[in-house]
Amino acid sequence: MRKYNLYFGLILFVIFIISGYYLKEYFKPQNINNLTLRMEIRANHIYIIFISLLNIISYKSELSQGKNWTIYLEYAFRMLLMFSGLVAIYSFLFDHNGDLIGRKSTLLSVVLSLSSIVIFLANELIYKIEKTKTTNR
Repeated sequence: MRKYNLYFGLILFVIFIISGYYLKEYFKPQNINNLTLRMEIRANHIYIIFISLLNIISYKSELSQGKNWTIYLEYAFRMLLMFSGLVAIYSFLFDHNGDLIGRKSTLLSVVLSLSSIVIFLANELIYKIEKTKTTNR
């Protein structure tokens, strides 16, 4: 599963580069007068690289600490990261209307990526607590 995050992160990075060229060619200041719309599109562009780098970095992390329940945490962590990348791509393509209110897919991609980080941090915290308990005995 770790390799999937690495490959998906690299694919997202390539999509980030392609979307950058797309922005450079089609979203020039003279083509779009609505600055809010330009900001929304550029923000969604940045979310793609953010989630891409999270996926690449997650390749080095391993949540399974030998316990059965940590396998489920790792699966949830990795799947949330990949799904947030797909939602970020969708947001870049379709979730911009020139109004900052109602960007539901953008919000979903950010919440999914942050939820995966919360799962990772909770797992690390639980592991440290359990390790401390066993060393104190």
